[in-house]
Amino acid sequence: MARLEFAEGAYVRLRVPLPADDADAGREVLTDIDVLSIDIDSRLRISRSSMECKSGKGQSGEPNTIVWLAGFRQLLELDRVTLVRQSVSPRGQSLARKLGIVVMDEATVSRREKAHAWLPERFAHLDGPACSAAEARTDTQLKGMPGIPAALARFLRGGSLLADSPALLRGVQAFGSAVEQQGVLPDPAASVLAGHSLIAVLLAALQDAGRLDEVPERLLRRRLQSALTVGDPDDSYVLPMLERADAFIRHVQDRTHKAYVAAGADPIRIDYPSLRDAVATPPAYLNDYLDLVERLRANPQIARELLQVAELACFDALLGDSAWKAKSFTHLFTTEHKGLLLVGLRCLSRIAGAQVASALKGLQDLPFEASSGLVPDRGEPAGQEALFQPDGSKGAT
Repeated sequence: MARLEFAEGAYVRLRVPLPADDADAGREVLTDIDVLSIDIDSRLRISRSSMECKSGKGQSGEPNTIVWLAGFRQLLELDRVTLVRQSVSPRGQSLARKLGIVVMDEATVSRREKAHAWLPERFAHLDGPACSAAEARTDTQLKGMPGIPAALARFLRGGSLLADSPALLRGVQAFGSAVEQQGVLPDPAASVLAGHSLIAVLLAALQDAGRLDEVPERLLRRRLQSALTVGDPDDSYVLPMLERADAFIRHVQDRTHKAYVAAGADPIRIDYPSLRDAVATPPAYLNDYLDLVERLRANPQIARELLQVAELACFDALLGDSAWKAKSFTHLFTTEHKGLLLVGLRCLSRIAGAQVASALKGLQDLPFEASSGLVPDRGEPAGQEALFQPDGSKGAT
């Protein structure tokens, strides 16, 4: 199912852990999402879907799963939830329709697969061998890096896909600060976590780019400043309160100063930091981030594919796999894709620091000059003959 969703333009991840709030130690993960699919339309509006895939036959547990999925959709505010089973009973179909759950059986999946046989079976986070090995090795390495909070690593590697832009930016910034304290990260943890951070930045920017039609850039900037400083994009209380606190401190200082002067002391003026300015100063990377947002909105047809590009580039190409070279992915490796991806990398460097971004410097050397060429038979199985060269020609078998 993940492979089919990716083939049809969605950004897809398998087995995404869902963190539990206020959980006891050892119970930080509530459950996981079998398949999480993020669709981005031509106006950069984002919708999220989950797919629950069950291999069991018969009707045992079918109603319970459908009812559970209805609550799961509400909990995560998903746009669509799908149950995939080998077979779906008429009872299950009726219940699913009432609850707004999509159900698919094995026959339907098989029909859809025929149209996408040209896609590689495994790549990147769709159980690509190099990616799976790197993620597993990162799990081990993180145990020896106390400077990288486990909750932060879990967020970047999964929970970020369900977060809004301010939370994504704060998470990436926190990771950059953690890396500065921890020191140089070993490979592959450095590449894996940097790749997740880049995708978080791109996802945040795509969400905000999709809002520009209804929210002017000036208002978006103000809301982001508020969200990234006081924690609430709509807050109208904290900063005025801090202004009053500054005024009160100035009053106390002036009164004390005048009393000392009246007693014969020499006047000494001491400047003190403003509480409001200490809290309300926007992050230095905000201009670079908004530049990325505007660039994405100016080229939505390319921008909507950027998460797929980053996934293949960071978690397949840079990790040493070759599935990204498949003919079916040619359309994702144009110079326009590379330009936007490198702007995202520059933005990552501004948010998380050059040390984090340096783990992805190999993106600049990947060949993004391939032309789309003729569309081959999508029913033709993927293989070595489907590899493309930077000029768009077919590679050697």
